[in-house]
Amino acid sequence: MPKRKPDQPVGGDIDWFVISIDKLRRWGILAVIVLATAFLGYFVYTRSRRSPEERARAEVATATALISKSSAAAGSARPGSNIAQARSSLRGAEESLSKKSWDEAFRLAVESESYARRAVGSGAAESGDASFISVEGDVSLQTAGRSSFDNAKQRQALFDGDFIKTGRTGSAEIMFSDGTLYTIRPGSLFEVRRPASPDAGGSQVKMVSGSINVYTSSSSSTVATDAATAAIDRESRVFVDVAKGDKTDITTFRGKTTVSTAKETMVLGDRERVTASVGSGAISARVSVPESPQLSLPADNRIYDLKTGDQIELKWSAVPKAVRYRIQISRSRLFVPDATEVDLDDRVTTSARVKVSREGSYFWRVASISADGHPSDWSFVRRFKMLTEPPQVVAGALPPRLVVSPPQQMGNLFLIFGKTDPGAIVTVNAEPADVDSDGTFKKTISIDREGYATLVIKAVDAAGNETVKPVKVFVESL
Repeated sequence: MPKRKPDQPVGGDIDWFVISIDKLRRWGILAVIVLATAFLGYFVYTRSRRSPEERARAEVATATALISKSSAAAGSARPGSNIAQARSSLRGAEESLSKKSWDEAFRLAVESESYARRAVGSGAAESGDASFISVEGDVSLQTAGRSSFDNAKQRQALFDGDFIKTGRTGSAEIMFSDGTLYTIRPGSLFEVRRPASPDAGGSQVKMVSGSINVYTSSSSSTVATDAATAAIDRESRVFVDVAKGDKTDITTFRGKTTVSTAKETMVLGDRERVTASVGSGAISARVSVPESPQLSLPADNRIYDLKTGDQIELKWSAVPKAVRYRIQISRSRLFVPDATEVDLDDRVTTSARVKVSREGSYFWRVASISADGHPSDWSFVRRFKMLTEPPQVVAGALPPRLVVSPPQQMGNLFLIFGKTDPGAIVTVNAEPADVDSDGTFKKTISIDREGYATLVIKAVDAAGNETVKPVKVFVESL
């Protein structure tokens, strides 16, 4: 052991270091981060090492909790609704657990969670697969899982498995969330269907009897009947007429339709028609239908004074290969039979004078008919009014009232409902809305971009006075 020098203090053989408090703190924080990272890595490792059974049971437990939450938020489960779909998937997951099909149980549980989260987000009023936007006359609805029909209501949501029935005097318009519009004609039975898988896309329906007009926008549509299946392309206008238990007539006025039976497939283009038979599965040869006329007089929303006469002159464009024309004038925008006051199919010229002696608002349209009896699509509808006291244009009068209900959203589509003064014209983003004689109006409009957008709703009276209401809406990314 070396000797200590005389002037060396006791303990002088120990090295001393000065460490600041800040440095100790930094080292402590670093140690905490290292420990947390190690713990997280271990947690992820152990989670990833869970057995297929553990993963499946964990997802089933999560789905069960979410369904409980969504049921409390949205009330009872409507057949075809998100909650009902969530419960159905959960039952499948539980059955797969009992069979020890762990991967299938896991998949169905995740699917159940997805439906349950949608139900939580939609709240008490789920938008459904489709919605009534117009109901006139005798229209009834049988919801999925029930045996009786109830009166249909405008803006009522529709789900997979619902049946719509129109009587002899009934007609309705329904719109799917993809923007496809169906006009259901009198004497029809129609079933709402959801695509079998999310990848299928587009709207799907089953026609039992009667007839419908289909107007697709950015999505396709599939109409099934006992005789055939019509796959309707986007941006198309198609008419489907079903004779119960016999045959189906399919006419493509614009766009493309692929008609299939068990034996044949045929593609229809603009203004082509075929007939499919139930028993044989055969599709007839395609035939051509004429173009629809363009209306020229009177101007839309023309007001007539009944005190000066009750004769209305109608004019439209000539159509090549048309031998006659059919005219309809109705108090109903959907032209239900009881409200249609003029129906003439023997006009051989492009004009007609008709007598309209009752006060009120009217709609009119014209179709052309070929030599072999095939009709065109109807022209676009115009309106006119017959009044005993036409509104007086008063300078300085107050602008029309304008009441707008909260828009009903279906994806990037918005259904606008409201009320203005009788006789006023309403537009939404410069597009004309349908205005009834009492001032109630409706309009469907699409927004093609995500995020916030403003709908400009304007009412203009005969004097040019206007009321404008901007309504802000939001389009979520799909």
